[in-house]
Amino acid sequence: MTSERTLLIIKPDGVRRSLVGLIITRIEQMGLVISNMRMFSMDDVFARTFYAEHNGQDFFPALLSFMTSGPVVALQIESPNAIALVRTAIGATRPEERLPGTIRADFSSQLTENVAHASASQSDAERELALVFGVAVRD
Repeated sequence: MTSERTLLIIKPDGVRRSLVGLIITRIEQMGLVISNMRMFSMDDVFARTFYAEHNGQDFFPALLSFMTSGPVVALQIESPNAIALVRTAIGATRPEERLPGTIRADFSSQLTENVAHASASQSDAERELALVFGVAVRD
């Protein structure tokens, strides 16, 4: 099976709460490979571009405010089935749907401030990785 790439972002609440190491450990313990990592702060323009699909939603202004409130840590992760594995590891967006043992269930009870973002599909992963790490993400 071929390897695929995906993006995991540890959001500002995860960085503020010193959860970066714990989240990285969970990813590595799953046998997933972190092939690139970057800590940065999103500005408004970047956050609007990154979350463009949510523009017009009631929660969009709060999402922008939150994502620009502090640094994030972005991880490029590679593995067969990386997208599905990472999304399973972080858990559902909605608190009531989170399974015990997932990153969001263990570290957050909020909807927006939910510790992590993960690409939802191959096309999302390619777009998001290009935004975060530049256009040279594909070999």
